[in-house]
Amino acid sequence: MKLSQIISRKAILPNIKAANKKGVVQELVTVLKKSASGENFSVTEIVNAIMTREKVGSTGVGGGVAIPHAKHDSIKGIIGAFGRVEGGLDFDSVDGAPVELVFLMLASPDKNEDYLKVLRGTMGAIKQPHFCNFLRKAKTAKDIEEIFKDTEDMVKV
Repeated sequence: MKLSQIISRKAILPNIKAANKKGVVQELVTVLKKSASGENFSVTEIVNAIMTREKVGSTGVGGGVAIPHAKHDSIKGIIGAFGRVEGGLDFDSVDGAPVELVFLMLASPDKNEDYLKVLRGTMGAIKQPHFCNFLRKAKTAKDIEEIFKDTEDMVKV
């Protein structure tokens, strides 16, 4: 499974407007609902599931990146969204740094093995030299999608 298969161009927000963690999650889940064909879920339920997951431990993984994620019965497959927050915001990250890049991932509970592979693959991608820097500088959703595709040759999600 490739990052560009999980996160479609329609689910990429180059300029998130929200000013807090829950607002970012809400914005990404809303765009994901509009872009994920074949999926039918409640934005409120998914936001609540992700925010409940955040109470277990922050998904701000450091280096200005967060990977909020959850499994939910209303999700059929594995889907995701990506957003960039200009200037960053507090996400309770492990390193205390503001988060600028947010990869949101959702999965059906019966897709646990694939879900874990996607999370590991996303972590592998953000560890690639220059990947996050390229994402920070990209202007459009198309540019971001191209960066995902370029990285897929190096990292399997």
